[in-house]
Amino acid sequence: MAAAIQRLTEENLDRHVNNFSSVEPTTGRKFCDVTPFISLSAGCVDRDVAARTNITHRALRTALEFATTDYADPAKPACPGWVLYCYVLVGSNPAVRIPTVAEEIRELNHGRAYSGWYWQGEVAAKLHIPSAQILCAERYEPAPSGRLRLTDLLLNLDFCHPAALLAERSML
Repeated sequence: MAAAIQRLTEENLDRHVNNFSSVEPTTGRKFCDVTPFISLSAGCVDRDVAARTNITHRALRTALEFATTDYADPAKPACPGWVLYCYVLVGSNPAVRIPTVAEEIRELNHGRAYSGWYWQGEVAAKLHIPSAQILCAERYEPAPSGRLRLTDLLLNLDFCHPAALLAERSML
């Protein structure tokens, strides 16, 4: 665990987002095999300045694209995959060294370097996500029509709803 915590750096977060398949310099292994970060999709809104409109990139669409595409194969064929519905705590400022706080990659105001992957709406969790924060897991398979088909649903009966974390006050 100590070695994983030592890998929680801005440099490694940038490598996780922009060079996931690169070789990790200190171990010689593929970075995707040793990254301390977990990619999550929270969706985002992109701006088309020329058209004067906003474009919504929904979290589920992005998650499905990554879960059901075999990126190890150069042809990138469709494959079965799982999408988990969960929550993580995100800080208002970058805090890469704090393991329990996720990083909001999609937040352009944090001043991180440019990323062509902004539209993914990524939030990067660190080391693990407690099972009490995972609501369910859905399995999707490619159908002959090319569409994705929901084939399994696993519901976590020990899920702990995050309502207690919300800054909401009751009405008088």
